[in-house]
Amino acid sequence: MFRVYVSFRSMRLRFGVREMALLGIFAAVHLVITLIPFSISVGGGATISFGLVSAPIMGFLLGPFFGVWAVLIGSAIAISLNPTLAVIGPFTILATAAGAFGAGAFRTELRYIMPLFFGINIALYLFGPIGSLVPMFVWFHLIMFLVSFLFVIPGISPKLIEQLGFVHSTNRASKLFSIWILSLVSVTLDQATGSVLGAYYFVSVLGLPAATIAVYFDLTVFVYPIERLLGSIIVAVILLALGETISRTDFGLPLTNLDSAELAELKEDEI
Repeated sequence: MFRVYVSFRSMRLRFGVREMALLGIFAAVHLVITLIPFSISVGGGATISFGLVSAPIMGFLLGPFFGVWAVLIGSAIAISLNPTLAVIGPFTILATAAGAFGAGAFRTELRYIMPLFFGINIALYLFGPIGSLVPMFVWFHLIMFLVSFLFVIPGISPKLIEQLGFVHSTNRASKLFSIWILSLVSVTLDQATGSVLGAYYFVSVLGLPAATIAVYFDLTVFVYPIERLLGSIIVAVILLALGETISRTDFGLPLTNLDSAELAELKEDEI
């Protein structure tokens, strides 16, 4: 059987026929969800699309590698079918993929780079085309930057990560809280990445006046956090339900099989 292994320190990523099949299936699922013409309006012109919800789920189920590729492929095809989805042009899929990467990374040792990922996004925005015009825009990103440290602080991290596994839990409240925190940080990372890319795309690439773009950002300073909070709740509820199902059945997902040759969930003492 065709199979490729990629190593990441203590992790080995298996990429064989089964993984490619899963990648294709989940890319198709993300494609269909992204194309669903439905959204939840939260005022101010902001909406929550099913695509926003789908990306973190892909990352959580498939991990930071397969999940990202599933979202990239699914989003690219969706945009080719419906160009209006490309809010920030060709960079749109990168923002969505960031949400998938975050959800997957927090379940592996890659979680240690997530605060850095947030910090880079915040710095790029503040020193970017409109950062000096609407610096308050990143206030919620800064909060999520601090929250992301919960997954790397000894004493707190193990308790959160323990609840992210595909195992049956009698403490559903604790499990839901851990998954919700992961979901909130992930969907906000999506938004933070999209905001940075959008600022540079509209001003530096399209040549639009920075003051004009800043107006739109200013209008959503207190709207997008509500959008992300609602989106994270939807993601968390779906993941909790999926987790309960997967804990009873082995679907062969990359992050469910504890195999030495796969990218598996890592305990603190395994890192």
